[in-house]
Amino acid sequence: MIHQVKGRIAAFLAGLSALLTLYASLRGILNQSLYTEVAEAGTISSFLVTGSLAQDIILLPTALLLLVLTVRFLRKPSLKTLILNLGLISFIFYGYGLYVIQGQYTDLYVIYLAIFGLSLYAMIYGLLAVRWDEASSTTLSKQLKASLAAFLLLIPLVLIPVWLMLIFSDINAHIPSDTYAVFILDLCIVFPALVIIAWLLFTNRPSGNILGGVAIIKAFTICLSVVFGEWYQGFTGDLPLNTGMIAIFLPLTLLSLALVIWYYSQLRITS
Repeated sequence: MIHQVKGRIAAFLAGLSALLTLYASLRGILNQSLYTEVAEAGTISSFLVTGSLAQDIILLPTALLLLVLTVRFLRKPSLKTLILNLGLISFIFYGYGLYVIQGQYTDLYVIYLAIFGLSLYAMIYGLLAVRWDEASSTTLSKQLKASLAAFLLLIPLVLIPVWLMLIFSDINAHIPSDTYAVFILDLCIVFPALVIIAWLLFTNRPSGNILGGVAIIKAFTICLSVVFGEWYQGFTGDLPLNTGMIAIFLPLTLLSLALVIWYYSQLRITS
């Protein structure tokens, strides 16, 4: 089910992205002045300093896992490994997309650009590596398809009103918030993709069996990052714990984790 050449290109790009992510996240964790210097220049707030450190803590093991899976894929290509890789790459793309869009001009900004670009093309080649005409050889139970689709729709249904409320508040003040890059990525890229994949699952399209796995892994990593970031912000930052955000994202994290486990236990691929 995999185009070998395109799969190897995707793996090569993912491996480079993982290595750079390891370096960038480790630098951020070990040298916190990387972010505080930018905050002192007035480019980012103290909220983003703490948030960036929290994200680095999540990105580090993500990159390690991606690197291990990339080596495994190069040795023995498989669709299940590719799906997991695409989910992890999409999280890295999202994480460094935030840094790039919001102009987080640390000493590593050029590396952020490289990771953002590499992860984007790793996703593109990863999707091109799938033989979509053979997607019908993958099967999921009806219950799992319905659960995945419902969950993927739940995310935009819950978050779009919240994001729009925050955006309209910023518009009234004529000042973008610290998290405006989240609104751009979510409303323009992530949420439309989730709705499309949910539709593929609801209509029993074979491609939904594959893309549903990518989407739920992406959802889990993002939700986990948000929950950890909010906890870390309240634990070490200057702001109080945002119980509202945790109340939204903690259930989403647990549900998405359960769906990831269910997905990999149910996915069947026939030759």
